[in-house]
Amino acid sequence: MVDGSRLQYDVHRDRARKAIARQKDATEREREARATRDAEILAMLATPGASLGSVAADVGLSKSMVAYIDRTARASFDSAEQARAYLAQHAEA
Repeated sequence: MVDGSRLQYDVHRDRARKAIARQKDATEREREARATRDAEILAMLATPGASLGSVAADVGLSKSMVAYIDRTARASFDSAEQARAYLAQHAEA
């Protein structure tokens, strides 16, 4: 490479490396935030009288998302039918 081209290449390489590092940091922060969110949701669900619907409404998530968090903490669904049955079982009266 010509010196000017090499310098340009190095500048872009350094910027790309910094961007990749920022992306990795953001991914880790998001993973930690998700883990914290899930733990708090599970703690809310463990509170007597709490339901999927009430927790979902209080935190601004869908009932399906709260059910997903609850179920994946214990075991995953094997099929969509199991997921629907779980939601039906936990439907609010």
